Amino acid sequence: MPHEDYEAVIGLEVHCQLLTASKAFSPEPAAFGAAPNTNVDPVSLGHPGTLPVLNERLVDYTLRMGLATHSRIAPRSVFARKHYFYPDLPKGYQISQYETPICEGGYVEVEGEGDGGVQVRRIRLRRIHMEEDAGKSLHDQDPYATYIDHNRCGVPLIEIVSEPDIRTPREAALYVQKIRQIVRYLGICDGNMEEGSLRCDANVSVRRKGETRLGTKTEVKNMNSFRSVERALEYEIRRQIRLLEAGGTVVQETRLWDADRQETRPMRSKEEAHDYRYFPDPDLVPVVVTEERLAKVRAALPEMPEARRRRYVETWCLPAYDAAVLTEERGVAEYFEATVAALAAGATDEEAAVAAKAASNFVMTDVLRVLNERGLAVEAFPIAPARLAALIRLRLEDRISSSAATELFERMLEDESDPEALARAHNLLQVSDAGALLPVVEAVLERHPKQLQQYLGGKEGVLGFFIGQVMRTFPGAPDPRRVRELLLERIAARRERA
Repeated sequence: MPHEDYEAVIGLEVHCQLLTASKAFSPEPAAFGAAPNTNVDPVSLGHPGTLPVLNERLVDYTLRMGLATHSRIAPRSVFARKHYFYPDLPKGYQISQYETPICEGGYVEVEGEGDGGVQVRRIRLRRIHMEEDAGKSLHDQDPYATYIDHNRCGVPLIEIVSEPDIRTPREAALYVQKIRQIVRYLGICDGNMEEGSLRCDANVSVRRKGETRLGTKTEVKNMNSFRSVERALEYEIRRQIRLLEAGGTVVQETRLWDADRQETRPMRSKEEAHDYRYFPDPDLVPVVVTEERLAKVRAALPEMPEARRRRYVETWCLPAYDAAVLTEERGVAEYFEATVAALAAGATDEEAAVAAKAASNFVMTDVLRVLNERGLAVEAFPIAPARLAALIRLRLEDRISSSAATELFERMLEDESDPEALARAHNLLQVSDAGALLPVVEAVLERHPKQLQQYLGGKEGVLGFFIGQVMRTFPGAPDPRRVRELLLERIAARRERA
C-alpha cells in the first residue's frame, strides 16, 4: 500500500517559559543565562520544610494566553503534583495542573498553502495549564558523567496542549510558529527555541485514510527549531508507515529526534497519566479567577496580528503580503505604525494610504534588512520612527531621488543628524531651480552639437544622453524631471531660431 493511502494524526504539547522576574513558587530569579546552579534556593531544590508561594504573574500571563486563544477560563483551578524520578527533578515531583487546568478549549488558526491557494485551518486546543520547569541534564560536558544544572528548576511554564487535529509536518511547524508569535505579541515568552524557552513535543500516529480509529502513537522530543519539528515528524511518519506495511506494529514509546542522524530513536516507554500518580498539591490553595481580574487582563491585551493585518488592509489599503510581513513581530508593527503616524499627521485618508505604502516599502526592504544583518531587535534600531518618516517625506516630495534616499538611509544609521540637514551636507537634495540648472543645460547643448542635430532630425532617444550629461555635470543632485523639462524647452528655442 503506498504512503499516500495513510494520513498522520498529530497533537502537539508546547511548553513556554514565562518572562517573569522570579520563579513560579519562589523568589529566585528566573532569567536565562546565569552560571550553573546559582539561581537556586531551598524551595526550588525541594528542601524539607520549605513551602511554595504562587507567583501571581504566572496566573496573569496564563490568562493572557487563554484569552488570546479563545479558551474558556476556569473560575477555580487546582495545582497537582506530578511524580517522576529523574536526576534534574530534585523534589521527585513537578508542580503542574491535571484534572482542573486554568484554561480549556480554545483554538489557534494557521494559514497554509492548499489546492485553492492559502487555506486557514483551525487547530483546537485541549487545555493550557500552569506548571514549573525541571532542571537540565548536561550530557556533553564530560565523556563519563552527566552534569545537572538546577537553575531552571521552578521556572514558570505554561503547557499548551492541542487536540490531534494536525495532519502534516508542515502544518505542525506552522502551528508552533503561530504559538510563538502569540506569546511574543503578549510579551509573556521570548519564544527562543534554541535556548529552550519554547519547547515542543509531538504525539504522532498514522492510520489509513478514511479510518476514524486512532493508531498507536509515539511521542517525539528534542525538536529545538521549526525545521526540526517538520523533519522529525516527516521521519517518524515514514517510519511508522514502513513498519505497518511490513506487517509490524507501532510500539507506544517516547522517541528522541537526532538532528545529526536525521532520525528518531527510542528513549523510553510512553508514560500514561496514572504513571505520574497525580494528586492535588496540599501546599497550594486553589487558584480563583474573578470576573474583575479577568476583565483587567482582557483590557491589557495588545491588538493581535490578525486584527492588525485586517486594519492595515482596510484602513491603508496595503497589500495582504505587506500586512502579513509587517505584523509578524509586534515590535516591527509598532515601529511601522509610529512611522506612519509621524508621516501622515493631519493627512486625508488617501494621503495616509500613500504614506503607509511608502513606509511599508522602507520598513520591509531597508529596516528589516538591517535588523537581520546586524541581529538587532527593532527596539535597538538606530533610526527612530520620526526620523524615518522625515526621510520618507523627502522622497514623497521629490526632494531626493530613490538612489539618494537609499544613500541617506545608510548615512542615518551612523549619523543622528536631521535627515534634511544630512541630505544637504552630502548634496543629496534634488535641485529644481531653473536659475541654477539652465547654465548647465545650455553648456551641455553647446558641447554636443552632433547629438543635438540627431535629436532635431527625429532621433528622440538622444534626449536621455543630454539628461545624463547634465546629471553628471551639475555639482549636486538635479531633479531629473526638471532637467528634462528645461532641455526640451531650450531645444525648442533653438529649433525656432533655426
